[in-house]
Amino acid sequence: MADSADQETFAPFLSTSTLTYKYDVFVSFRGEDTRTNFTDHLITTLEGKKIRVYKDDKNLPRGEFIWTELMKAIETSRIAVVVFSKNYATSNWCLDELVKIMDCKRVLNQRVLPIFYNVSPSEVRDQKGNFAEALPNGPEVMVNSWKAALKDIADLSGLHLKPFRESTTDPWQIDVPEGSAAIVVRNIPSSKNSEWARFFSENVKRFFIWYLVLHVVPLIIFVAFAYGMYKLVTQFPSL
Repeated sequence: MADSADQETFAPFLSTSTLTYKYDVFVSFRGEDTRTNFTDHLITTLEGKKIRVYKDDKNLPRGEFIWTELMKAIETSRIAVVVFSKNYATSNWCLDELVKIMDCKRVLNQRVLPIFYNVSPSEVRDQKGNFAEALPNGPEVMVNSWKAALKDIADLSGLHLKPFRESTTDPWQIDVPEGSAAIVVRNIPSSKNSEWARFFSENVKRFFIWYLVLHVVPLIIFVAFAYGMYKLVTQFPSL
């Protein structure tokens, strides 16, 4: 759970006390890089597994303030998948989504899965290549937040995917044929498991209280009664 400093800087668009999950997965990606290839196939595969995926082209209500709706969608997603590609950091929008996702990870314990699509984790972590060129062009007040978010997410366990295999000994290198999205699917619970996990997490306190009431409390009463009777008999053996 996050410390008090994280909670003070986190500005939820929804009440955290009444937060419920609307989506299983929120996918953050650079549209011009992956919308019509990897990300499209990923989302199609996830939906085929009955996993509820937030899609900005379908789930944004017409006439709504887009940014507010996106922030709500991130907060109400169980898992955030971030697809890093060559031009991801050239979009202030993507970087702001990333900052929000990492805030939700710290404060709401949201699960985050980074996918490095034809970029290396070190490029993201150390802001090399396109990531180095893009960041200084952003608003100065946000650059530090972007850098911190990039470093934090690059340190998480994720997937490093490349369109073509090159000579390498890096175990993270994985070919990306059409079936590559299945690798991601295996890292995400099925919708049935998600529903059970959501139900259990929301009701575990209630289950625990009822267990105490039905099993532990009667046992304590019985033991106290038996002990009281024992003391009574030992003090008044003639009874």
